[in-house]
Amino acid sequence: MRRMTTLIASFYAGVLLLAASYSEAAEHGMDEKLLSQIPKNLQAIIDRGQSTGMVTLVARNGVIASIDAVGWRIKDKEPLETTDVFWAASITKSFVAVAIMMMVDEGHLQLDDLVEKHIPEFKGQKVKTGKKSSDTAKHPLTIRNLLNHLDGLPKNPTRSRATKSIKERVLKAAKDTLMWEPGTKWNYGGEGLYVAAYLVEKYSDTPYAEFLKTRMLDPLGMKNTYFTIKDVPENRGVWKHSKHKKGKWEAEKLRDFNWSTGGSYFAVDGGFFCTAEDLFPWCQMLLNGGTYGGFRYLSEKSVGELSHKQTGDVNPAGHGVGNFHALAFQEAVEPQGPTAALTKGSFGKGGSGGSMTWVDPHTKTIYIMLQNAWGGDRNLTHSTFLNTTAKAIPPK
Repeated sequence: MRRMTTLIASFYAGVLLLAASYSEAAEHGMDEKLLSQIPKNLQAIIDRGQSTGMVTLVARNGVIASIDAVGWRIKDKEPLETTDVFWAASITKSFVAVAIMMMVDEGHLQLDDLVEKHIPEFKGQKVKTGKKSSDTAKHPLTIRNLLNHLDGLPKNPTRSRATKSIKERVLKAAKDTLMWEPGTKWNYGGEGLYVAAYLVEKYSDTPYAEFLKTRMLDPLGMKNTYFTIKDVPENRGVWKHSKHKKGKWEAEKLRDFNWSTGGSYFAVDGGFFCTAEDLFPWCQMLLNGGTYGGFRYLSEKSVGELSHKQTGDVNPAGHGVGNFHALAFQEAVEPQGPTAALTKGSFGKGGSGGSMTWVDPHTKTIYIMLQNAWGGDRNLTHSTFLNTTAKAIPPK
């Protein structure tokens, strides 16, 4: 009798789940037949050896419209599943920008504050003026510079790996000579993001990784986002695939991003591992103007700062023609090439290995693609996914 009750309960739960999926399908308003072409079109790319596999997720009007896995978790051994965990790489960078805007919303700082106002060690920082000459910076670092990649802070990987905390790393960086006047040249990197993360630690009185967990990951329900590969279930971690000159793909287990930190603290610029489904509430919160699940994470003004071009007249200042950096995210100011299917003003973040997220406020659409492939043709995978998905959006 007890087993029969369980079976009946399971049956009705399945009916409700099925009804919910049909309801959601109606809510997203996309063409299901065209959405079904996403895995077929991407599988064709894998069959030609131009990628090894990816998980894609499309959401519109606050509802997941499709989630698909094609290709391999481990090449030619284990196929991908939609619940598999990828190295998020530089998608991690966008979290520090959101954390800083939380500090702005709470009144601790402003984007155009000089860094030295909050970290006195940066006062009087020098800037390079010649091969062997330097002078005090005319335009000292601002907090905005830390997030738009116009900071001019040099990278010193060997020293960074030797430091034991974000604070120690930042206080050493304060003594460095800047490569150029802040705000005058774009150079993609991560040193400014560590300074920003230290500011978050200072004003929240919380270690940066703990801040991310308690203020973002846990409230958003991102239960499959991890700070270290050691916490990723071994049967769900997607391996790194590299294509060699002879055209052969080779797979190897992923490691933590210790190149940046030495493993003593979380890699602000590339340490996360996550699933595509975990990134959905993160992107939806931004698309909603800072709210999700009835809770406000950011003000609408702060989301506007995060998502719109912040590099002035500096050019190039983004990945791909027509794209310009906002605050750790980038904006498709003039969509073209791989991003041609997006509408102007879409914003997102990509990562090494070919992963990317795009949020299109005009069509209320979220595009997520995760892959861990070094080689192949990521522009092709991106454009194929975006173009196929965009066709499923009904014209206005």
